[in-house]
Amino acid sequence: MVDNIDESRTEGAALAASIELDKDKRGKARSVKPLRMLLPFVGRYPLIVALFLIFLAIATVMNLGISFAARIVLDCGLVGDKELPESCMRYAVGDGSQMGAYFKFALIIAIVMAVSGALRFYFISILGQRVIADLRKDVYDKLTTLSTEFYERIHTGEVLSRLTTDTTLIESIIGSSFSFALRHIAFTIGAIIIMFFINMKLTLLVMLIGPLALLPVMLVGKRIRTHSKDSQNKLASASSRASESLSAMQTVQAFTREAKERRDFSEAVEGTFTAHKKRIAIRSLMTFMMVSLGLAGIVIMIWYGATEVSKSKASGGQSGMSRGTLTQFGWLSFQVVSSVGFLIGTWTDFLRASGATERVMELLEEEPVITAPDTPSILENTQGAVAFKNVSFAYPTRPTEQAIRDVSFSVKAGETVALVGPSGAGKSTLFQLLLRFYDVDAGQITIDGIPTHKLTPQNLRQQLAIVQQNTPLFSGSAMDNIRYGREGASDADVILAAKAAFAHEFIEKLPEGYATDLGESAVTLSGGQRQRLAIARAILRDAPILLLDEATSALDAESERAVQHAFEEMSKTKTTLIIAHRLATVLKADRIIVMEDGQIVETGTHVELVKNNGLYARLAHLQFDTA
Repeated sequence: MVDNIDESRTEGAALAASIELDKDKRGKARSVKPLRMLLPFVGRYPLIVALFLIFLAIATVMNLGISFAARIVLDCGLVGDKELPESCMRYAVGDGSQMGAYFKFALIIAIVMAVSGALRFYFISILGQRVIADLRKDVYDKLTTLSTEFYERIHTGEVLSRLTTDTTLIESIIGSSFSFALRHIAFTIGAIIIMFFINMKLTLLVMLIGPLALLPVMLVGKRIRTHSKDSQNKLASASSRASESLSAMQTVQAFTREAKERRDFSEAVEGTFTAHKKRIAIRSLMTFMMVSLGLAGIVIMIWYGATEVSKSKASGGQSGMSRGTLTQFGWLSFQVVSSVGFLIGTWTDFLRASGATERVMELLEEEPVITAPDTPSILENTQGAVAFKNVSFAYPTRPTEQAIRDVSFSVKAGETVALVGPSGAGKSTLFQLLLRFYDVDAGQITIDGIPTHKLTPQNLRQQLAIVQQNTPLFSGSAMDNIRYGREGASDADVILAAKAAFAHEFIEKLPEGYATDLGESAVTLSGGQRQRLAIARAILRDAPILLLDEATSALDAESERAVQHAFEEMSKTKTTLIIAHRLATVLKADRIIVMEDGQIVETGTHVELVKNNGLYARLAHLQFDTA
C-alpha cells in the first residue's frame, strides 16, 4: 500500500511541477487582438458591463472634480472676505462661512468618488469572475468530449495549465488590469483637456516630460523581463525538485541521498536569489532614472507656474495663474505622468493575457475525432453479440506501425472469450476499439449486428462495463467510487456489488466504512483493494458486455479465486471478454484467442491449444510447468 501511495504522490508531484514550470514559461502574444475572442463571454452580461461603465464614468468625473475642489479651496476658502477674488464671489455663502462650504463641497466629491470607485471595482470584479467561471466550464465541457487522440498529442499537465494558469492570467486582466487601464485612459484624456484650458504652454511641457520619464522603461524594461523570467524558472525548478524529493522521501532516505537532495535544493534556491538580485538592481536603477527625470520635469513645471503666480499677484489677478490653478495643474500633470507609466507597465500584462487567451481558445476550437453520426442507430435490449470483421488499426501517433492487422472473430451473446498473448500483441487495443476510443482504419466492429460507428459513443459505451489494469479510482468515499459505475444506484445495490467483488469485508474495516474518504486516486488503499473496488464498480454497472483487462492482476491467490468465482457467475448472463497474462484465470473460458504482433495466431480451448503445441502451449509450459 505504501508503494501505491508513493507512486501516486510522485505522479501528482510531477504533474504539479509540470504546471508550475509551464506557468512561468508562458510567452506573450505580439498583439492584444486575441483578447477580442473574450467579447462573446463578456457580452453575456450586458447589465454588469453597463453598470461598470456608468460608475467608471462617475468615478472619473469625480476624480477630475477633486482638482477643481482643491483649486476653489485654495483660491477662495483660505483668504479673507476682503481678499476674495471676483471669480469666487459666486461660491460665497455669507460672511466668514465660505471656507466651510468649500470644504463640504470637496468632501461630497470625495465621497461620491469613493462610492462610485468601489462600485466600479465591484462590478468589474464580478464580471471577471463570471467570465472566467464560464470560460473554465466551457473548456472543461469541451475536454470531456475530446477523443483519446487529443490526449496523445497534448500532455495532461499542459491541458490543466491552460485550464488554471492561463485562465488566471485572463482573470487578472478582466478583473483588475482592464478596469484600471480604462480608468487611467479616461482620466488622462479628461485631465489633458482641462490642462489645455488652464495653460497650453505648461500642458505641452508636461506632454514632453512624460516620454522622457518613461525612456528608462523602454531602455531596460526588456532586461528586467529577462531576469524576471530567469528567476521564475529557477524558482519553479527548486519547487519541482523539492516536490519530487518530499513526495518520495522514503526512497531518498532508503538510498541515503538526503545530503545530495539538500545540496541540489540549496543550489537551486541560491540560483533563484542571484537572478532576483540582478533583477532588483536593474529595477532600482530604472526607478531612480524615472523618478529623477519625472520629478525634475515637474519641478521645472512648478517653477514656471510659480512665475506665473507671481505675475498674477503683481497684476492684481489680471494675468498669470492663481495658487489654486497652479495646484490643480500640478496635481493633474502628476496624475497624467503616473497614468501613462501604469499603462506602459500594464501593456506587458495585456500581451501575456492575450497569449493565454489564444491557448485557451485553442482548446475550445478543438473538435472530437470520435463523433456521433447524423442519424445514429440505437442499441436497446442488447444481447451482447460482438464481432470484429477484418479490423486493422494504427495509432495516430504511430501511423506506420499497425497495432491490429486484419483481425476477425465473433463472440456469441453470453459467451466468455479470453484474449492472451505477449505484451504488445494488441489485446488492449481491441478493447479500445470496441469502446470506440478510436475508429478502425479498415473493417468494422459490430454489436448485435450494428456497426459501432453507427452508434453514438454514449449509447455504445452504456452497453459495456470495464475493469482496467491500472484500476483508476477517484477521491471521495468507497461508496462514491463504486456508485461511479451506475449513477443513482441505491446504497444496498452498492453493498451487493462490493460483496460480489469481495470488497465488503475490507471496506467495513475502514474508519468510517463505506463513507471513508479514500484520498486522491484512493492512494490510501493497497493495489488489491483498489482493484476490488474497480471490479465492484463494473459489477454495479450491470452492462450486457463485460471487459476484463488484467482484472485480477493485483490480487492475492485467495482473493483472485474468490473474484474469479464472482466473474464466472456474472459471465452466465453476460458476454465477457477477458485479457489475461496469467493463464490460470482463463482456463474455463469458452474460447481462447491467442494474439501476436497484432494478429490472431491461434483459437481454441485450453486443452486444444496445448495439443497444438503453438505459442499458447509455450506460454502454458512456462507458467504451469515452472510453477
